[in-house]
Amino acid sequence: MDDQLQKVLVVDDSQTNLALLKHMLRDIECRVVQAESGAEAVERARNNDFAVILLDIQMPGMNGYEAAAKIKEHERSRNVPIIFITAIYQDEENVHQGYETGAVDYLFRPVDPEILTSKVKAFLQMHRQKMLLESEVEQRRNTETALRVAEEKYRSIFERAIEGIFQCTLGGEYLEANPAMLRILGYEKMSDVVNIPALRDAHMIEEHHRRLYRELLARDGAVTNFEFRLRRCDGEVIWCSESSRLVRDAEDRDFVEGVLEDITERKNTELELKRLATVDSLTGIANRHRFFDRLEHALALAKRYERIVAVLFVDLNDFKQVNDTYGHQAGDELLCMVAERLQQRTRESDTLARLGGDEFGILLSDVRDREGAFSVTENLLNVVREPYAVRGHELTIGATIGISFYPEDGKDPVTLISRADAAMYGAKRQGKNDYGTFGDYGLP
Repeated sequence: MDDQLQKVLVVDDSQTNLALLKHMLRDIECRVVQAESGAEAVERARNNDFAVILLDIQMPGMNGYEAAAKIKEHERSRNVPIIFITAIYQDEENVHQGYETGAVDYLFRPVDPEILTSKVKAFLQMHRQKMLLESEVEQRRNTETALRVAEEKYRSIFERAIEGIFQCTLGGEYLEANPAMLRILGYEKMSDVVNIPALRDAHMIEEHHRRLYRELLARDGAVTNFEFRLRRCDGEVIWCSESSRLVRDAEDRDFVEGVLEDITERKNTELELKRLATVDSLTGIANRHRFFDRLEHALALAKRYERIVAVLFVDLNDFKQVNDTYGHQAGDELLCMVAERLQQRTRESDTLARLGGDEFGILLSDVRDREGAFSVTENLLNVVREPYAVRGHELTIGATIGISFYPEDGKDPVTLISRADAAMYGAKRQGKNDYGTFGDYGLP
């Protein structure tokens, strides 16, 4: 009975990961076959018919990319869909390399069980349909009935697919589109889409996307997972992913056929995660990582155009006393209020960030002279000193600011920030000034 089940190949050099993936697939009607290396995976793929392969990238000896390439070389395993699973190779370059070696999808660890099972089920269903179709076509290959049945089945898939399926001319005129394609574009009738000149380009918003799409299609004859923003006929803007290829018909005319998917939800989640990676979770302003990134960019421009850059290191005075007296929630609210005030007094071209605890960094990316930086600093100190209403209490808090300048105090982010920090502590030790520069205290 088990031999009749469709097979799923799971490849990982970790016994723990193999066991975990097998456990996730326990409720799916399939036979899970395991391989502990790339070489073993290639051998199993050449001697078995798999519906899908779940392939780890980072393995000793033959890694996932190399194993995928070997699997695609063999006739029996060439068309088996491969889903890469990785914890570290998540950057765009590695993802692109994966697709070039034949992957159809990526899953990133920790693997979401629901996403894994839904994808495996989908490929099992596709494999089941493929086997049924191949069996029927083989049995009725030389009969008109076989052709009619196959055409009806493919038409059913075409009509009921959740992805948009289309054919269009090189000029962007749709020749055929399935119902899902109409829904994605926002139309109700086929006549609103088919045979309308240049309709495809009209829905792709950015010109650079249209230009890049045409260049890739002309160069490679195909595009894979090409992401772009699309404006529906009602004006709504969504994110789409397209995979398409050039095809030549019997009359030697070129046209494009492809699949279009609405990825708005996934793309918005992806963009939000990228945003959160550079934002301080408490105050909503930039975090330390973003501050360093913006500072590196500002220094590159300053070097090219011979500009002055100022780095301000802001430390709140007696903030620990607020936490000890009124509690950490009050302290957090106070930090948010301080951040909001500082943000209101920071130019759009500059950067405010929370560096940690009650410390903030401010990048003045283009100041005319030192006096300009001092004027900004005094303004920031004044706004911080104004009273705060926190949980029924009126609180007053001050700040001390250390300043360093590019290029005289340093020419790299670490040096400039550390010297602004040193200047802040120098001002605190002196006890008279609310701010000071790195050179004010005879610091080496």
